[in-house]
Amino acid sequence: MKTSSLWGTPQSRYYRLLQRIEENTPAGQPPTMAVIGCADGKYVLPAARRGFKVWAIDIDEVALFGGYKKDLTGEVLMPGLASRVKAEGLEDLVEVVHGDFMAAPPQQKFDAVFTSGALQYSNNLEHSLEQMVTEVGACVKPGGLLYIDYMLPYEEKYQGRAICPEAPWWKEYFTSRPVWEVKHNRVMPPTLDKAHVEYPVDHYHQWGHLLARRTAA
Repeated sequence: MKTSSLWGTPQSRYYRLLQRIEENTPAGQPPTMAVIGCADGKYVLPAARRGFKVWAIDIDEVALFGGYKKDLTGEVLMPGLASRVKAEGLEDLVEVVHGDFMAAPPQQKFDAVFTSGALQYSNNLEHSLEQMVTEVGACVKPGGLLYIDYMLPYEEKYQGRAICPEAPWWKEYFTSRPVWEVKHNRVMPPTLDKAHVEYPVDHYHQWGHLLARRTAA
């Protein structure tokens, strides 16, 4: 049984990332990945279906364990990540954690760490972006990959937000640290995102995508 996320499906570049992680992992070992800000599993389930062992964390209890959210039609039932994992028989591959990553980081390191937009959310304003990126990066094994989708301050609500800088900040952070090798840092043009759960109107975002390899401990 294949389930679906209320946030839609991953972009094609995410599947290219999964393939790259597989190619970067020693033969005979399942790739390991952490998904920071996993919601109901938009990025978790596609990895687990390929045999990845995924550690997934979010502060949103409804997204993890089910309940109601709002979309264009009003209230909609969200099955939740844990329910999706169980329905697909992937319990042995996915560890679901309810909590704040900055307060409860994992006690292990991974072949890859992925996060999409979560670092820029308002609930993270108590931390500096440097602190958060450092903590996220610390979870990557030497030789492993870090992929960050970051929001640029295109929308008015993100303009001036300290944890939502322009693209040069990201390049400077990683190039100034010799433990990282930047594979790409791409800035995309503003794009229209269709209405979805928790954001029930069409809206614009501007994204950047950064992929880096950790070269040392």
